[in-house]
Amino acid sequence: MNNKTDMLTVLKNRDFLTLWLSQLISKVGDNFAVVAALVLINELATRTGLAVVALGMAVTLPQLFAMASGVFVDRFSRKGVMIASDILRALAILLALLVTNAGHLYLLYLAAFLVMAFGAVYIPARNASIPNMVPEEHLLTANALIQATELVSLIAGASLATLVIGLTSVATAFIVDSLTFLASALFLLVTRIPQGPPIPVATASRNEIRRFWAGFVEGLRYIAGNKHLLQLMAITTVATLGLSATVLLAAAYFKQLLGMSAQYLGLLQATEGVGMALGALLISTYASWARSRQIVSVTMIILGIGILAFALAPGYWLVLIGALIVGLCVVSARTTLAAMTQALVPDSQRGRVESAMVTVIGIGTMGALIISGLLGDIVGPESVFIFTGLVVLSAGIASIYALRGAEERLLNNGINGAE
Repeated sequence: MNNKTDMLTVLKNRDFLTLWLSQLISKVGDNFAVVAALVLINELATRTGLAVVALGMAVTLPQLFAMASGVFVDRFSRKGVMIASDILRALAILLALLVTNAGHLYLLYLAAFLVMAFGAVYIPARNASIPNMVPEEHLLTANALIQATELVSLIAGASLATLVIGLTSVATAFIVDSLTFLASALFLLVTRIPQGPPIPVATASRNEIRRFWAGFVEGLRYIAGNKHLLQLMAITTVATLGLSATVLLAAAYFKQLLGMSAQYLGLLQATEGVGMALGALLISTYASWARSRQIVSVTMIILGIGILAFALAPGYWLVLIGALIVGLCVVSARTTLAAMTQALVPDSQRGRVESAMVTVIGIGTMGALIISGLLGDIVGPESVFIFTGLVVLSAGIASIYALRGAEERLLNNGINGAE
């Protein structure tokens, strides 16, 4: 793909700008809820570690079943689907207000599950809409901006949430999250989101359930018959696994291997955030001379080396350099993989494919939970870091060959690589 577009040019697109702002606002609210949930768990739970794992499972499980949501995304108005998702999430998060003692923590897990379940519909609808809102040459930069909201919202949301909770209570943070979902819905109301005609489902379908099932099966067949998509999904899963395992094990790593307090984890996360910002800013620059497959393979290889640096680096400053590399490479790889996926898939199938991507990202996150939670206790964080780094490094090398077909198909479709 030829992407010589800076971010300001893409943000001049009014419709994409309002979509991006709606995403940014709701993400800031999400971080309010995350901080508030952790504060509640620390205050109420008798077994904090188990409670955190339960919260992680509640957040991750909906992603594993997200693929079914793609049928709705392709059959109905994607704009309507996103607005409905925001409103439902605004209501669901308010369940957390009912948590007043340890016996009510299940309501917190239920709220987290519902918010992620409705979000599993929103994300495919958003991703499927982007190629209809920006031209092909803007796809990579547009996806980089979407990825950048993660960084901005993390810094702004976590910082503001700490201040707000300190001055008021955790209830205020959950209410703020609810209001940001409603604000996101208002932004979407004034956003024009083009959408092609939905692909017809089987004519033999006689009711909504059968039509839903026909659309779901059709999506599965499309994905299963497209080896390029399967390769992209596999690489995306491994990239997610690498980042999630690194984040989950970081605190244990600092305590056990470096003999440092977990308070230094904040600096590690900030450094990783700087790397993510650099990745988002630089993606459109090096995409002007490097092809998509080269970006993915090189950044995955460097990502693997960066993760290995966590385990093998003898000093704190080298660990920070590793964190910087991890942040930069994850954004670069996932942004490029997202743009390649959107460019390969026709609009009529894009919702189901994007929902499948949410599922494989959930699989990567679940894998990281299992690896860090089980293996971390058995063999220690250093060994898990080494294992994860080697897996990501191997995936980067494999992507040199695995993504060749996808890149050639993009070229044949007239979506040129760097010139």
